[in-house]
Amino acid sequence: MWALVLLALASATPAPRPLVVVLHGDREHARDAAARWRSAVNAHGWALLALDVPEGDSWWKWNGDPQWVIDQVAAVKQPIDREHVYLVGWSGGATYIGMHAQAWQGTFAAVVLHGGGMAPDNTACTTLPAYFLVGDRNPLHRLAKDLRAYFEGCHAEVTWDLVKGADHEHEKTALTRKKANAILDYLATKRVSGG
Repeated sequence: MWALVLLALASATPAPRPLVVVLHGDREHARDAAARWRSAVNAHGWALLALDVPEGDSWWKWNGDPQWVIDQVAAVKQPIDREHVYLVGWSGGATYIGMHAQAWQGTFAAVVLHGGGMAPDNTACTTLPAYFLVGDRNPLHRLAKDLRAYFEGCHAEVTWDLVKGADHEHEKTALTRKKANAILDYLATKRVSGG
């Protein structure tokens, strides 16, 4: 298992910083997922925590207890602004986030679902803001739409950033440095609320 914590602009006595927690897609690792966000996180002066799934190579197939992810955030030793912690998933990581949507409120201020997502079986609501970066040519796009409908049904704030004509590979490349910076600007306005 691999976890990466990067604290941008480190100093002798660093102030608490927002934290972006990233879950990778299927058949990749935390290092790959971190690379997509590192530049934008550094530009914002935030911290980055990228996690490998505890077993196997797929978050949604593992489908383990979300408390494991929450525990990894709690274990971060660097000073973190606990009101500004965000959960980001690519592909299978986004699907896992959606499957456990209710679990994240109280720890995370918002979630980002990039190229994936699936509504939870449990219909209990969450008001956690959700940002989607998805393409309408992904063969599983209907699952992301179902997850959007779940969040909207809960009256959660939803940002639907649709990349028209984008298949799964083009969803991935849609996360440019400019787009990642814009997403972080959006996230900066969100604070952790009660569960």
